[in-house]
Amino acid sequence: MKHLLIAIGLSVLLVACGESQMISKANSGDPQAQFELAMAYREGKEIQKDLQSSFKWLKEAAKGGHLEAQFELAKDYAVEAEGNRETARLGVGTAIKYFARDYGFAVQWFHAAAEKGHVGAELELAKLYFAGWGIKQDDAKAKEWAEKAKANGNKDADKLLADIAAGNRPKPGHGTVPENPASAS
Repeated sequence: MKHLLIAIGLSVLLVACGESQMISKANSGDPQAQFELAMAYREGKEIQKDLQSSFKWLKEAAKGGHLEAQFELAKDYAVEAEGNRETARLGVGTAIKYFARDYGFAVQWFHAAAEKGHVGAELELAKLYFAGWGIKQDDAKAKEWAEKAKANGNKDADKLLADIAAGNRPKPGHGTVPENPASAS
């Protein structure tokens, strides 16, 4: 029993040292460490769950060029307040306070990730162009990005391409969000 307790204590110490090293790397600007720290905070893995800190580190990693962080951040901006992500379960008021839906920023980050070949971002960017949410509606660009997503293996691209061809645009309701602040077009 005594050996088991010692082993558990050593495990906790090693996790704490690893956490400290990750935080140190994140603070020094390492995008991979920032992304890993963001996900650890989001999931409560080996660290206390803290969604505000998760969002902060995700933004830092995205700014540092981390592809998956750019995609995750764009999803956060696009869907947090809709109740589709973990933070929205905190309640709409709290989700909006920290993670307000902003299709303009979603476009910015989906565009950054799509330009680097992120297949999910390619499709999401196509959807935003088609809907005109956060960016000027542009069926040609929607089709272009959906075709890239399809060519890169995204199985959901066919449905969007069919909707574009048929003009089955999403219902209005979120389209009043200002255009992309980064002026991506």
